[in-house]
Amino acid sequence: MLLTCTQHVMIKVSSNSLSVGKFAHLVVLPTGVESAAERLVNSSQREGGRDEEIVVQFQDVAVGKTAEKKFKIKNTSAVKTEIQLVRQNSSVTPEVFTFVLNNKNLQPDDLVTLSVKFTPMIINEVCIEYFHLHDRSGGSKTTIKCVGTCKGLCVSFASDTIQFGQLSCGKTSTKSLEIINSSDCEAHYQFALDSSESVFKIDQRCGTLQPRSSKKLICSFQATQPINYYKKLACVIHNQEPLFVTLLGTCHSDAVKPAILEARHVDWYNSLTYRGLSGYSPEQIDAMEKEGNVCLDGDGIPTRQEDHQHTAMEEYFHDGYYSHLAFAVPHVSMNVRDIDFGRRIQLDSIMQKSITLTNHTKDKITCVWMGDTSHVFHVTPNSCDIPPLKSTSFRVTFKPTAPDQFYGAELECYAFYKCLTEYWQLEREYISPPWCLPLGTTGHTFSQQSETFLPKLELSSQKLQFPAVSLGESSFTSLLLRNTGATPIQYDFSNDNSGVFLMKPYRGIVEEGQQQVFLLHMSPTKAGRCEKVLQLRLNDDDRNTQKVVLVGYAEEAAVKLDNDGFLFFRPTCLNTFSTQQYGVRNTCRVPLRFEWMMSSDDAKLLTVSPQSGTIAPNEHQMHKWSFKPKEESRTLMKPVLVVTTTRGRLLSKSYLVPAEGKGTLGSLRAAESSVDCHNILAGCMETKNIDVFNDSDCDLHYELHVDSDKVLLQKCRKILRARTIQTIEATVQPTTCGTFTVAISYQLLSSADDTAVYIGEKRHLCYVVVSAVFPTLVATDVSCHGSASGRNKMQLWNLLNLSRFNSLMMKPLPLSSTSQKTTESMMASRPQVDMSFGAAPVGSEDCIINLTIANTGTISTNWSFVFPSDVQLEVPYWTSSYEGEQISTPDDSLFSVQPKQGHLEAGCSETLTLKYSHKIAGTSRLPVLFTVRQGQQLMLNFVGVSVKQNFPYIHFAQTSHTFSPVPIGEMVYAIHSYELFNGGGVPLKFWLDVRGLKQLCEDNFDCNIFECLTPSGHIPSGSTVSIEWLFTPFEAKTYSVGVPIHVEGGETTVITFSGTGYDGVGEFSADEEVMSPVECRQNFASSYNEQVLKFSKERIIFGDLPLFCEKQQIVFVTNTSENCCMSFKWLVSAEHSQFLTITPAKGLLDPGASQICKVVFTARGVPVLVNNLDVACEVMDETERSLYDKRLDRWLAKARRLKNEFTITDSLDNVSKAFRRSKCCQQRNDKVPMDVDFSPYKILPPITSSTPLSTVKELARIAQDETFASPRVQQALGTLSRPPVPSVLHLSICARVHTIDTFRKRFPDRIKKFFLKELPCFPCADSITPDRSLAGLEHTDEQVLVDVLANILCNLLEEEESVGESLAQLALEPTPYFIQLAPATRQQESAAAAAATRQPETHTSTTFPDTAKAQDLMPEEVTDHDPQKEADEGCDDMTVVNQLLESTLFNIISEAFQGEFNITAPPKLLITKPTL
Repeated sequence: MLLTCTQHVMIKVSSNSLSVGKFAHLVVLPTGVESAAERLVNSSQREGGRDEEIVVQFQDVAVGKTAEKKFKIKNTSAVKTEIQLVRQNSSVTPEVFTFVLNNKNLQPDDLVTLSVKFTPMIINEVCIEYFHLHDRSGGSKTTIKCVGTCKGLCVSFASDTIQFGQLSCGKTSTKSLEIINSSDCEAHYQFALDSSESVFKIDQRCGTLQPRSSKKLICSFQATQPINYYKKLACVIHNQEPLFVTLLGTCHSDAVKPAILEARHVDWYNSLTYRGLSGYSPEQIDAMEKEGNVCLDGDGIPTRQEDHQHTAMEEYFHDGYYSHLAFAVPHVSMNVRDIDFGRRIQLDSIMQKSITLTNHTKDKITCVWMGDTSHVFHVTPNSCDIPPLKSTSFRVTFKPTAPDQFYGAELECYAFYKCLTEYWQLEREYISPPWCLPLGTTGHTFSQQSETFLPKLELSSQKLQFPAVSLGESSFTSLLLRNTGATPIQYDFSNDNSGVFLMKPYRGIVEEGQQQVFLLHMSPTKAGRCEKVLQLRLNDDDRNTQKVVLVGYAEEAAVKLDNDGFLFFRPTCLNTFSTQQYGVRNTCRVPLRFEWMMSSDDAKLLTVSPQSGTIAPNEHQMHKWSFKPKEESRTLMKPVLVVTTTRGRLLSKSYLVPAEGKGTLGSLRAAESSVDCHNILAGCMETKNIDVFNDSDCDLHYELHVDSDKVLLQKCRKILRARTIQTIEATVQPTTCGTFTVAISYQLLSSADDTAVYIGEKRHLCYVVVSAVFPTLVATDVSCHGSASGRNKMQLWNLLNLSRFNSLMMKPLPLSSTSQKTTESMMASRPQVDMSFGAAPVGSEDCIINLTIANTGTISTNWSFVFPSDVQLEVPYWTSSYEGEQISTPDDSLFSVQPKQGHLEAGCSETLTLKYSHKIAGTSRLPVLFTVRQGQQLMLNFVGVSVKQNFPYIHFAQTSHTFSPVPIGEMVYAIHSYELFNGGGVPLKFWLDVRGLKQLCEDNFDCNIFECLTPSGHIPSGSTVSIEWLFTPFEAKTYSVGVPIHVEGGETTVITFSGTGYDGVGEFSADEEVMSPVECRQNFASSYNEQVLKFSKERIIFGDLPLFCEKQQIVFVTNTSENCCMSFKWLVSAEHSQFLTITPAKGLLDPGASQICKVVFTARGVPVLVNNLDVACEVMDETERSLYDKRLDRWLAKARRLKNEFTITDSLDNVSKAFRRSKCCQQRNDKVPMDVDFSPYKILPPITSSTPLSTVKELARIAQDETFASPRVQQALGTLSRPPVPSVLHLSICARVHTIDTFRKRFPDRIKKFFLKELPCFPCADSITPDRSLAGLEHTDEQVLVDVLANILCNLLEEEESVGESLAQLALEPTPYFIQLAPATRQQESAAAAAATRQPETHTSTTFPDTAKAQDLMPEEVTDHDPQKEADEGCDDMTVVNQLLESTLFNIISEAFQGEFNITAPPKLLITKPTL
């Protein structure tokens, strides 16, 4: 489109914007408590949708101190937010909690620290405040509840009574008083005592105690009047109730000796006081007792009820003077307690004031004032008697001694019964303690024109907060005044005329540097706030006035209910419970006692917990309500909450809370009717989740039931909310393998707790189908290197006891043994397997065993080896469960396993390397725990033997040996073998003590049960020798005998040989006899990864064979290397070559190539048991060998060159000088100096030999030549690497040869499957003498003839029906029956004769001597025609056919192995064209 300048075009552009709205979310984390993820989970699980609440608890903080706690606030959302912290409105508690927040803006995933501080102001008060933490958007809200307790001091006396005893007038007695501060803050104390006027004195009347400390005060007693003295001294403590200490003393004069006052007299007096009898004198009480008006116990104390206990603060204030309250009627009262003389200008004049004392008792009393007229303040008269219920006046005189001074004192008057002066006239020792009446006096001598001292003081607080109380209750607090100046301070507090607030003392003098503790009392008369301002007038000067504000509260019961006082319940299943949380908040400043009340009808449907209790001030307390409907309808209930104060007048208030609920019905269902659990480990546990739905409108309480112990439920009793889904964890623990079906049902409950009752019958929920399996981890292959390289596979199998290992690993582990904790009881409960590493001399190569384990099960598993060092346990503790010999290994450094742990999938295998170091001589044992995850756990006892040098030693893996079971009644018995291994470093000679065999023979009717064919012999170092045994059982039972095996110069070991004889009619299978151990029945291929040349199978089992037959099997030899050529060579001994042939005997394999070897076993000689015959195969790395030959040629060339060359590094001048110097030195008999410099000399050309030498001769000559022994030549030649050593692989052969008759009896169906390729050789017919008869035959020949004839007759009887036809056709056959009885050649005859003449003394391996003779099997009758020629022709034909078939099959297998065709491919179908 073309546009001009005057055209306008509107272009509309549209775009899409995508955004996501997010709410901020804040999480409060107490430092070090839990992570944010855990806090998020806890927040989401709160019931009723309430905000998350965090409780901050401050425990026992001292008044005036500050405690702090910190939190972390995290912004878990993806948006920026601002923190807002709001205090909940509360006017009932002071603001004692403060929050400090440094940063209010939080980025995503940021953290900020929030600190809260608690500063209490009132002692013994519980402070509760609520704060709301949220962000600006209101996305999240967290309630922080702060709870703190203010603790007071804890000051006490070590003893509350001091008895000074009896003292003469004018004398002084001292005692110590220990005051203890057990709190964490300072304590200020003051005794209400004037030491200058009282008979009792304390050296430190006031002071300060440090935290957690004590102080000893010195108390003294000095009296001038011969009377008894008793004073209950108050010790006022700041921020604590006062303490009281009882002071007792008695003063005697020469004329007057009153009774000694003791503490028991005070107790007696207190008892009288609580009974109201203390107003009677002891003389009157004595008379009343005689008249029977009072009952006394054995100690003279009136019987009474329990005393009413008062607090120390109440006892201090409520004395009838400072307070209008008094616990008892005073015995003696004083009209005034404080006298202020004011200002006195003239010192020579006397100022007096009168006081009145009133006797309230029923007997005459005597009043005695302490002090005399020499004091500034004194009372006249000094003593006076007052009749009962009468009063007497005294004059108090103020006589100052100096001007411009403040004077103050506390005078004491002691009043007591007059009759106590003659106490001996009483029948009982009734002594009433005196009453101490204090009188405070003050005055000063400042003139009106002069100014008083300027006071310097400190007050603990200008505003005192009393703890809130209810009406009728009193509250107390304290005030501390310190005189920080150098002059005394006279204080005078104004009184509260209303009587709400009281102070004691309110007037007095504080000396310079001293302190004064005041106690204040509040007793409100009406509810609400009480406030009073006290005027503190100092030094009698209006200009020195301060104000102290007193504030207190009197509270009435008041609470605030949630939801405006209404309570609603969700729809509830009939006869079940539904719960609801309902909050009650205390809106007053005092704790309240509450109680829920309801009618009897409502009580059947409603329950609440707690039903009664206490709510702290400002606390929001949650109560749990339960509703249990009886019918399907709506119900309205009316519970009432009654709250009262805890103390005081106990005023109560009631609140009506209407509650509404509905009853309904419900049921459950499972998401799946059948839950499948496949591949569960037998003996182990696995969890399966089952989803349960509640489609009804009510919550359901239910209990699950299972009909089998193979399925367990984590929590049987649950609650499922209405229209929700719940996941149940079912633990499946099958004990055996197989498939099981378990039914799960449910039953409704009234509640989910232990007190619930069932509702209705059980209902079906679902089925659980369990398929149990077990992780089968077994050993499949083993090979060795190092010191155990001479051992074959079967010997290693027996040494490591792998048969027991595999059998135990196939057993499921009990469910109670699945714990992985390495405890002593766990060690004792695990099955044990002894694994021997063989024996070798000390210092030999390490014994390295490659053990292949395979997972033959259907599930993957983890395995691990646990050594003592892995769990940091000592070897003695680790081996405490070992029941064998004493452990001699100091640590586990001699044994190692690599790898120690791993994972195996189903059907996979892994090779482990077990190593033992021959470092320490002796037997080393170390238990190692082998564990399979969710499988078996075995204690493997590793055993290794290191033999001392030049010590003959035979290593026995076990001290018992069991021969294969043998049938009884056999004519010819198989030969068994037992192997001995020389584990020492020297050859040894051994012999067997066969006396036990002879004893066994005598016990069995002189029948040879066990016969040792090789009772002695020699064993080279590191070699194995087989001892041949003949086991001929006489009965069908087990025989055993102990045979000592002696070693010349060594130890003797007793081996227990045992064998079982059985009835040969199908009791045992010959395959089981040959196959030992059972785990080797499968032909496992070698799985060792570092083994380059591998066999397709390392164990060939020919099974049971009859004599004169031949059986072949093939073995594939594969070179697994990618770049090395390998050669192999079969090492078949001459003895074994008689019956075993392997072709090809040797070969060379390129990398990745394979070769088929044919193993042929020919049954010759006598019946024998060939059990694990070891055939060695020598393997050589030809590539490495070629490289070594090249290195050897270079090394030899260098050796020849260095033998004939030398180096000269000096010039000719230096050489001549050195020669002359050496000549002169030689004439002087001096030696040539050693520091000659040969650096100028130069090397000459090499001088080489012209005659070449062979490699072997050259090496031999070099070894004997001393020239090559010099360090220079050795350093130049270097170290020649060792030639490659061929490795040895082992092939195990197993077979059992029977006679033809025995084989026919035991295996009648298998005799026709064997081709008798080789039979005993017979001579020509001309060599048979016609006069030989059966009677002249030897026993062996006779037996052979009987066996041959028996075989012929058995064949005829088997074909009884066609025997006639066979006889008719016999003449027409071109070949007679004896076609296989071919005559022996001359070479065979000579070999048989030589074998018969040779009888070796000892046999070191299994042999097959050709003991059968041709004459034994030769028939007596010979037909007229010559059958020998026909037999030869027939035998050749049969052999040719057999060889032809064998070669054909071998070629087919070879071509298939080379990959020329697929032998397993299905045959092709050729479809021809149909004809029309």
